[in-house]
Amino acid sequence: MAFLYLLISLLLIFGIVGAVVYFFTDMTSRVKYLVIASLLFGWLLIAGYSYYQNKKRIYHDMLYYNFTHGKELVCQAPFNQQVVVNNRYFDFVSGTMVFMGKEGSPYEGLVVPIDGCRLKK
Repeated sequence: MAFLYLLISLLLIFGIVGAVVYFFTDMTSRVKYLVIASLLFGWLLIAGYSYYQNKKRIYHDMLYYNFTHGKELVCQAPFNQQVVVNNRYFDFVSGTMVFMGKEGSPYEGLVVPIDGCRLKK
């Protein structure tokens, strides 16, 4: 829902700026159309980026949910090695979005980013 509010507010802001440029400036019509087209293009870029980030956040939430409920994840650790991550050997650090190997486990000190993870089949 916040994504929708963001898009609506951005459309409103770009619409107001476009209307001010179009109606209240002494530019040629070609320049006005160029400015309005660039505003629309900027809005589309922001909308696309927000959509991508929202999908990525939902995927990370799904991975975290499965991790906390005892499922295993297959992750790319540094140096291109594959690691099976579970809540027995790893802790999740939400500030940096990584899994850290627990103290006393075989993976102690290993840092695995969540971006390289997928659910184990």
